[in-house]
Amino acid sequence: MKHRPNIREKLRSFGPQNLSNQELLALILGSGTLNLSVIQLAAQILRQFPLAILHQPSLKKLTTISGLGPAKAAQIMAALELGKRNHQPTPTPIRNPHSVLPHLEEIRRKRREHTICLYLNARHELLHKETVAVGGLNYSLLEARDVFGPALRLPAVSIILAHNHPSGSTKPSQEDLSVTDKLAKAGTLLGVTLLDHLIVTRTAYTSLREQGKLE
Repeated sequence: MKHRPNIREKLRSFGPQNLSNQELLALILGSGTLNLSVIQLAAQILRQFPLAILHQPSLKKLTTISGLGPAKAAQIMAALELGKRNHQPTPTPIRNPHSVLPHLEEIRRKRREHTICLYLNARHELLHKETVAVGGLNYSLLEARDVFGPALRLPAVSIILAHNHPSGSTKPSQEDLSVTDKLAKAGTLLGVTLLDHLIVTRTAYTSLREQGKLE
């Protein structure tokens, strides 16, 4: 325990960037064991799991280290997870059909029609993507709750619908237009905006909003 105040004081005076990996880990652990000081326990952990691979072990593997129980192992894993999340790339806002297309690659070559829905937050960042129908797009089969249920749970403020045409034509059918209109109206009632409906093939796409088919 006597090492911990010294490390805290060093952090307070010089910042965390000036602490060694061993000292940072000691602060995460908080205390040592009957036989090991916290700094010694940190050193032992880093000997068995160097920092480069420390994010890989499971909770079970970490607890094989003498003096490291489930509680302290969980503290380490939680701190590492926060670090990983902090370094995840900032989501790219989806603001036009071109920025939607990378999310549609999985359906462009399908031999059956697949309808997917992208759920966006207020910054137009992707929250979730879900397949909502397989087979021809038909409003009697594709109910509003299938599309808007996830939006209300997330919650999302807008959605983008997309489906593929295995025929190779991006021309919207009358059923495509009818479904789009009905879903747009349902979204208005629920407070979730249908931003666009894209029809894609292997090499091309059509945006119903760009065509003026979606107000």
